[in-house]
Parts: sequence; C-alpha cells; structure tokens
Amino acid sequence: MKIRLFSLILALVPALVVPAHAWNFTGHRIIAAIAYDRLTPAARAKVDALIQAHPDYATLFTAGAPADSAARARAAFLYASTWPDVIRGDMRFYDSTKPEQTPTPVLPGFINMDRHVTWHYYDIPYAPDGAKVQRQLPPHALSELWRILANIAAEPPAEAAYDLPWLEHLEGDVHNPLHATSRFLKAQPKGDAGGNFVFVQPNTNLHAVWDNAAGTDSSDAYVNKFAVDVTAEYPAPVSLATNPKRWLEESYLLVKSDVYSFGLDPGTKEQPIPLPAGYAGRAQRIAKQRIALAGYRLAAVLNDRFK
Repeated sequence: MKIRLFSLILALVPALVVPAHAWNFTGHRIIAAIAYDRLTPAARAKVDALIQAHPDYATLFTAGAPADSAARARAAFLYASTWPDVIRGDMRFYDSTKPEQTPTPVLPGFINMDRHVTWHYYDIPYAPDGAKVQRQLPPHALSELWRILANIAAEPPAEAAYDLPWLEHLEGDVHNPLHATSRFLKAQPKGDAGGNFVFVQPNTNLHAVWDNAAGTDSSDAYVNKFAVDVTAEYPAPVSLATNPKRWLEESYLLVKSDVYSFGLDPGTKEQPIPLPAGYAGRAQRIAKQRIALAGYRLAAVLNDRFK
C-alpha cells in the first residue's frame, strides 16, 4: 500500500504538531487501524458512509488510497483520525483562540471552519509542589467527547460526518497521558501545557517524547504491522470502559506515576532535563498499552452507536 499523502504534509509542515497536542500521525493511524478491524459489519457500513460524506473525502481522505473499495474505505478511516491535526495547518480554517484571526468562510459541507485547538486535550491540573493551579474551561476534549458520543448516532448526516473524525482523534488523544494534564510548579506558575514547555535532552520537549513513543513512521506497512503486533502483545480486556472521564483519569494516574518521574525540574530551554536511564523505554511500553486500549475502546463505542 502506498505511503499516504499526510506523511508528506507532516514532513513539509512541522507546525502541525509543534506544539503538540496529540499522538503523532503514526499513533492516531495505529489506533484507527485497530478499531476499524474490529468494527461489526453494521457499524463499518455506517462509518464508511459517514466518512464518504465528509467534504474532504475525495481531496484528502482518499488521496493515494487503494482502488479496491474495502481497502479504500479503511484507508479513509485511518486518514480521518489525523484530520483534526491536518487542519491546524490548513488555511481554509482559522484559530478562534487568537483574537487577531478573522473567521474564514464556511465552505460547502462543513459545519464550521474553526480549528478547535482546545478540543485536543483536557488539562487536569497537577501541582506536585503545591503551586496554585488554573483549570481549563470548555470546550475541551472531555466536553466534546461527551457531546459527540451522545449525539453522533442521531444527528443529521452532515454533522455526524464532521464529528466522526473528531471522535476518532479525540478518543485517541485522551489515552496519551500528556493530553490529561498541565503541571503547575512554583517555578512554572502558568503550567507546562501538557509537557510542551518542559525541555529535555537532546533538543526536544517532554510532550514530543510521549507523542512519538510509538514511532514516527506513518506508512501503511509500519502502521499495520504495529497494530498486529501490539494487539497480540496486549489483548483486549474482557470489559472495556467507554466513559471518556475514565480514559482521562487513567492517563492522569500515569502522569503522576511515570510521566514526571524525574522530579520537579521545570526543564527550561537554557537547562533542558536529562531524562533518567530507561525513561524512553518505559514511555514506549506505556504508549503501546494505551494505543492498543484506545483502539479497542474506539471500536466498542462505534459498535455501540452504530448497531
């Protein structure tokens, strides 16, 4: 299968993921692959129809996709999981969090043209040294996951087609521990934006360490092999939690136990943190577990909504 167009976009437009608020494209595609291969026939048919109704289906979702209809539908679903990150560098869309940006015209088929940058995370404040914290107001990942899960099966097709890529993406996002927090220190009172402002050696930040923990190869060959291997290593549990709050709480526990295991060092540009021996390997093992679980849970909520 061909390398997808967004791999080229990622290489050419690094601003899509810096500062990062997601698994990288590789992680999202792996989650989507695990989920898609576990959809019931009924759910898959409805999901495929919604993806085909998305206004970017022909121009982005299926660019370079196989001609075979089943493989094409799967490729489109995998691409859809990355679309909320793609539009962060798409000039058709605007960032409503920036007052200087003028809303762009609503194009045919779209609900709106906002990039919705605050949807990608839900920052549970973490203050290990007792610093004063700030709480994130909605809209955020939790508010939008609740909204989409409650409405997607019954809302008009155009709205459901718009929301489905967001559901794929946000469900994956909140299984990344650094989507679930901002750490506040007395030395960093405004928070670290999910590790984006914690600089570590060599020449990266903490969020990127976790963002890229499943690798950076977004090709079909890598993604499909990873999905097979990780589901063999971490089989689906008998019971799958389908409450987004639970997903975030699990991520937050990992924040406290593993993500900030190096202590209270704020990690400045001038003095980046040398991560402890074994830290990267531990992050990779946790990422595998979280990505596998995210794939199983995404399939579960889609199978439940689209019976």
